[in-house]
Amino acid sequence: MIRARAAQQARAEEGTSVENATGTDLGPDESLEARASRAIVEWLTVENPAPGQAVPVREFARRLGMSRTPVRSAVGRLYERGLLAYDATVGFTVAIPSLSSVYELFELRLMLESHALRLFADRTDREPPARLRELVVEADELAREALADPTRYADFRDNDARFHRELVKLGSLPMLLDLHDDLNLSIHVTRAGLKAPITPSRLNVAVDEHRAIVDALQSGERLRARELLEAHILRVRDQTIAFLARPSL
Repeated sequence: MIRARAAQQARAEEGTSVENATGTDLGPDESLEARASRAIVEWLTVENPAPGQAVPVREFARRLGMSRTPVRSAVGRLYERGLLAYDATVGFTVAIPSLSSVYELFELRLMLESHALRLFADRTDREPPARLRELVVEADELAREALADPTRYADFRDNDARFHRELVKLGSLPMLLDLHDDLNLSIHVTRAGLKAPITPSRLNVAVDEHRAIVDALQSGERLRARELLEAHILRVRDQTIAFLARPSL
C-alpha cells in the first residue's frame, strides 16, 4: 500500500541541480513521461547523485518545459523499479542500496552473462568479435588515466559496462540483452554513491580479468572463458558488498 501510494504522488522538491539532465526534443513517438524518465535516468547515471538525495521534481519539470504530472509519473515508474525510494517527509529520493539488494543484482547479472557465454559456446560457427579485444586495450589506457586523474574513472566504468554488454550480445538473444541493460542501470545507480578507492590494484585486476576472458574466447576455450567470467563477477560482487558494509566515517 505504501509503495502504491508513493508511486502515485511525487513531492515537489527543490535545491538539487539537474543542469545536465537534457531536455532534448521528443522523438516522434516519445511521450512526455518517456522524455522525463530519460532525463531522470541520465541524471542518475551521469550526475551520480548520492543515495538518499532528493529527486528535484519541480526542477526537472522546469528544465524539460513540462508540467510536474509527467515527471511524477516517470518518478513513480522508476520507484517501482527500485531505482528510487520514498519517504513521507522528504518525498522521492535516490534509493539507498541494501546489501541484500546488491547481492541479488549481481546474482542476476551472473545468470544472464554466464548464460550468454554458454549459448555462444554452443555456436562453434561463430568467432568472438574483435571489439572485445579493443575494449580491453581501451580499459588498460583508461586505468592509467584514471589513476592520474580520478575524473576519468567514469570513463573506465563506462568501458566496463560496454565490455560486459558485448559479452551478452554473444548470446544472440535481443530480449536477454534488454534484460541486461535494465539490470546494468540498476547496478550503476546502486554503486553510484560507493566511495571505493581508485587504486592500481583494483583497476588493473579488473583489466587483467577482462583480458583473460578474451584470451580464452579467442583461443577457443569457451567454457574456460565462462568460468573466468563467473569468477570475475563474483569477485566484483564481494568487493562491492565489502565496500558498502564499511562503517561510514
